[in-house]
Amino acid sequence: MMRKPHGTTAGGALAPRWFGQSSFAEYALVPARNAVRVDPSLPIELLGPLGCGFLTGAGAVLNVFGVGPGATLAVFGAGAVGLAAVMAATASGAVTVAVDRYPQRLALAERFGAIPLPAASAGLPDRIQRLTDGGTQYALDTTGSARLINDALRALRPTGHLGLVARLHTALPLEPGTLDRGRRISHICEGDAVPGVLIPRLTGLWQAGRFPFDQLIRTYPLADINEAEAHCDAGRVVKPVLVPEGKPMSEACAAASSSGYSG
Repeated sequence: MMRKPHGTTAGGALAPRWFGQSSFAEYALVPARNAVRVDPSLPIELLGPLGCGFLTGAGAVLNVFGVGPGATLAVFGAGAVGLAAVMAATASGAVTVAVDRYPQRLALAERFGAIPLPAASAGLPDRIQRLTDGGTQYALDTTGSARLINDALRALRPTGHLGLVARLHTALPLEPGTLDRGRRISHICEGDAVPGVLIPRLTGLWQAGRFPFDQLIRTYPLADINEAEAHCDAGRVVKPVLVPEGKPMSEACAAASSSGYSG
């Protein structure tokens, strides 16, 4: 039988391949370096999102920013990535402000230790600066919104660092003065994490009650995939996880939804 070129189907390009990390297959063949050994007693339906969204948000805080007690952080977008960052910052003893357009996600951010601010708030950078005694040391944008990215830069104190995780599809206009006084901006890929190191660290924090990411997950049977996506788009659920029907949860391969980002 003729083999089809890698990454194609029926002669056409296969896109976007879910970042090349997810599928609806019952089994997957992966390189050994891409597999992370976990405690078999852990609930499998919770582990899928640790490989992307939660890894990215927590890794940005723990690996890239290296926040510690008393550090200040603003998180723009309280979806899966942003809320993972909030939880990691709280576990590290940082002071965090969370910005989002959905009241229910702001309520979650507050539950996890952040100061909530609506994205439509007037004078957002000034409000963040007042809440953090002159501005935050770090900011994380998960939205890809040019307006919020500029607000995030203005909310930083001198020499502050803004990290971006969303893929930008247009040019990013920066307003005059946003990079003054040593402020800087960088893109963060998957939290700059080594999954085999960070995922066990996150499950350990979860078992200790310090990284309650399970509170962000809602499982759906595979037949309800459209409902899961609609609930995510509407902000009714942070991280939907699809579970194949007819299998015990311990044997199911949980597949995270396409996006946990929130604008």
